[in-house]
Amino acid sequence: MRASSFVVSLTLGAASAALAAGCAGQSSPSQAVIPAQQQAAAVTKIPVSDHALAETLLTDTSLTVGVRLETEKSKTSKKYGKVLGYFKGTTSLKSQVVMLAASQNVVFENVDKELTHTASFLGDATKKAAPWPSSFNGSSTQSTAGTAIGTTNFSTGPLEPGKSSLVYTTGSPGFYMIGCAFHYDSSGMRTVVIVQ
Repeated sequence: MRASSFVVSLTLGAASAALAAGCAGQSSPSQAVIPAQQQAAAVTKIPVSDHALAETLLTDTSLTVGVRLETEKSKTSKKYGKVLGYFKGTTSLKSQVVMLAASQNVVFENVDKELTHTASFLGDATKKAAPWPSSFNGSSTQSTAGTAIGTTNFSTGPLEPGKSSLVYTTGSPGFYMIGCAFHYDSSGMRTVVIVQ
């Protein structure tokens, strides 16, 4: 997984001015009260590795979706047809239509030992069917942490064996077709994620 950086913005106010003065060990003219209009405009940018942030945000409340093609058994869903390579948790040996709660953190983990995969948004399904594209039509470019999985062009980016994605969100309720950029066309690696 490549680590990229993004910027966190913090509003400066009296508290940050006091912190700066405390660091210097003396009082400072910057401790003066900053008018509200200037507080909103005063911003400090701090670079943060989103890879480290993903590990920090991964808590017991995060949901994990396993990704595997090696030794994985496909399932034929009455509604969605063949699904292969995705399942809730990391221990199942049979692919699933994955059901997740809305507005939850979600991480995709590649549990294969040799193959690289993605979990990429392909389009919306319905309650009763998935209009699977005839060939992979998603993205393989890693989305930023916090992106909803039902967002156009959402992708975990390439997940090497044993690696986990950034922390994303399940977002709003819906029926989302997900597939692998590397194995959708050759193996039919795909599933529907139902967010309730």
